[in-house]
Amino acid sequence: MSKNIAIITDSSFNLSEDDIKNYGIYTVPVPLIFHGRVRYSSDWSNPAKFFKEMNSAKELPTTSQPSPADVISVFDQVKKAGYRQAIFLCLSAGISGFYNSLLNLAGDYQGLDVTVWDSKSTLRVAGAQALLAAELSAQGKNLDQIIEKLTILRDSTNIYLIVDDINHLKRTGRLAGGAALVAGLLNIKPILHFDDQGKIVAVAKERQMRRVFRWLLKKFESQRADFDQPIRIMFADANNRELTEEWRKEFSQKYPDLTIEMISIDPMIGVHTGEKAVGFVYMDDWKALAKAE
Repeated sequence: MSKNIAIITDSSFNLSEDDIKNYGIYTVPVPLIFHGRVRYSSDWSNPAKFFKEMNSAKELPTTSQPSPADVISVFDQVKKAGYRQAIFLCLSAGISGFYNSLLNLAGDYQGLDVTVWDSKSTLRVAGAQALLAAELSAQGKNLDQIIEKLTILRDSTNIYLIVDDINHLKRTGRLAGGAALVAGLLNIKPILHFDDQGKIVAVAKERQMRRVFRWLLKKFESQRADFDQPIRIMFADANNRELTEEWRKEFSQKYPDLTIEMISIDPMIGVHTGEKAVGFVYMDDWKALAKAE
């Protein structure tokens, strides 16, 4: 007897072990290349240890796509578990070629119908999409129903990123268009944004982090009325929790009824952002979407 739809992600989604276990989510690891060796985010017990090692490295780390063998191995596990359908949610095609590679692998695989979904994001932001899909699958929803809700959640998501050192994004080629030029201006804090294609673009610039936060609050307030679902807020940081905690406190005083989640920028994404990067995200609450008819 076949099961409902399996949910697969890559490890950039930063799902907790409890989430993976409770929902039966399958995960493909995304490797880093550091000191000439293949490493994974899980090799460091916390981001601070990774950034300490990264900051003292003579040769900076890079990331790579998951190997085809790792992907096929997970496909085999899913099929063996009795599934005939799966949704593979992956990090944004705007910052990685993994999505296109997955399309080929999924198209060639026999015995499992795999739908490849571009999250147009990463980290726990993308993780919310995986949790929504897993919850809907557990409810017995079909593929079209799950994709419909995923589209609503993805379209509602607004991601802003501020980095302390733009050179990491330049080095790894994750900046789109003229973002690198804007970000290179002296003493400027570029406000970066994941656009509709999941690419990282520059949308504004400020000279102080205090002014950055004011800009983010103003942007959120201008779009708040467009939401017809409860809103989930995320503050992300690359070993800069003191700042994001300060932002969270001020934000929660202004908006006490909104759900706020604090997330870490893990080594796999930290390779590109560098230490002290911070992020601000607002989106439909996936839990409310899962309950909505």
